[in-house]
Amino acid sequence: MRTGLTALLLIAVLHQRTVADPVGGWVAPGSPHDPNATVRDNPAPTPWLDQGPTPVLEARAEPAQPSRKLAAGLTLAGIYGAFTTWTYFAWYRQHKPLSEFRWGGDGNWKVWNDREGWFGSRRYSAGADKLGHAWATYGLARGGTELLVQWGGFDRLPSTLIASGLSELLFFGVEIKDGFYYEFSYGDFTFNTLGAGLAVAMSLWPRLDELIDFRVQYSPTQAYWDQLEGGNVNVAEDYTGQTYMLALHLGAFERLRTLRYGTIFRFIDVAVGYGSNGYKPEPPLGYPRYRESKHSYIGISFNAQGFCDWLFEKRSKPAKKFFHGLWEVFNLPYGFVPFVDHETLPDGMVDPGGA
Repeated sequence: MRTGLTALLLIAVLHQRTVADPVGGWVAPGSPHDPNATVRDNPAPTPWLDQGPTPVLEARAEPAQPSRKLAAGLTLAGIYGAFTTWTYFAWYRQHKPLSEFRWGGDGNWKVWNDREGWFGSRRYSAGADKLGHAWATYGLARGGTELLVQWGGFDRLPSTLIASGLSELLFFGVEIKDGFYYEFSYGDFTFNTLGAGLAVAMSLWPRLDELIDFRVQYSPTQAYWDQLEGGNVNVAEDYTGQTYMLALHLGAFERLRTLRYGTIFRFIDVAVGYGSNGYKPEPPLGYPRYRESKHSYIGISFNAQGFCDWLFEKRSKPAKKFFHGLWEVFNLPYGFVPFVDHETLPDGMVDPGGA
């Protein structure tokens, strides 16, 4: 609830600082504009985000939007309130608080060391939780930014800073609470901050957004479905079903797009991925532990974002915007085909702790 009120307060401040018509700020008067494209020397309206060479540090242009500032602010506050409620039921409801605040304990900066590193194969989830923290902070920040800009009509720069700051603040609050229930994780805080920083960069510099996506591919595991029947709503810990990936859009390169059959590159990404199997969810009481392993991948992925941009180009602008945002942070299930799968098995007992 306090997070939601904080969001409303910051939106009110943002409302006072912005103007309803961004003309003269982000968009030159009379210039053509497409909300899903970037500023170019010779702009040509297109729904395809990954088209056109845009300087990396060039700011986005925004169209004039109807003013829905209050509605956007209330919606954002509602999202934060709903997420905060979910964290209680997922992480704290059935867990007793500690007798005192606890710091650290989730490994150290030796990232790949199996015994101590954040991504060690003997650590909790083998580090998949760290990428989960970065992805959640990133996704919430990016979604909040686009809600304020595209629906609320706010300017992009203050919207980006507000949305990313709120996301960072929310997950910092989660870490503080974790300190009273599990432990305050330096690693989680670090990756929260990396996720928020990436959201700022992607929101403000369109060429970077044209080139890459940070996504998760998720298919619920049977182990999680079994726990869900018992009231466990902690889907975030279903790491066995999750693969985090950084995808490079081949369609972002003009030389590839202009080949004879270059259109196909708009639907193909080259991606590196990471995931862990068998760590979480844990098996039911009385059952042997699952076989734990961590995996680093290199492969290709179907660019569902690019496909939906093409599919809805002249059909439905709301559908195009919705699916563009959805596939910005999610990968189509089974849409990633790894050509390289480097598997690492733990060489000893796995730490079952973590939050």
